[in-house]
Amino acid sequence: FVQRNISTMKLLSLISAALIGSSAAFAPAPVNVQQRSSAVAPVSMAAAEGEFYIDQNRRNLMNLILVGSAAVTVGGLAVPYILFFVPPGSGGGAGGTPAKDALGNEINEKDYLAS
Repeated sequence: FVQRNISTMKLLSLISAALIGSSAAFAPAPVNVQQRSSAVAPVSMAAAEGEFYIDQNRRNLMNLILVGSAAVTVGGLAVPYILFFVPPGSGGGAGGTPAKDALGNEINEKDYLAS
């Protein structure tokens, strides 16, 4: 029993050491303050000559692709969700199910109201 307990503790300590060691991969990189102290050059928003811009037709096409793909995704999720709350159809035109008493005999409206 003691040997099994020690091996379990070794395994747990190895797993926890691996998890703690792997968390260093997600730590932020150290920032060198001396390099960041230089002045930042102002950004010019003016367009360079001969620079390519997307025309309005391409923008409209990209917007249609974006909206269309979002509509397919939302519709694919929303339609089954909404249809869950819609009651199923009866499938026939005969009406509802007749009411029956404890013996299985159909109950007529006049007999029921008379009692």
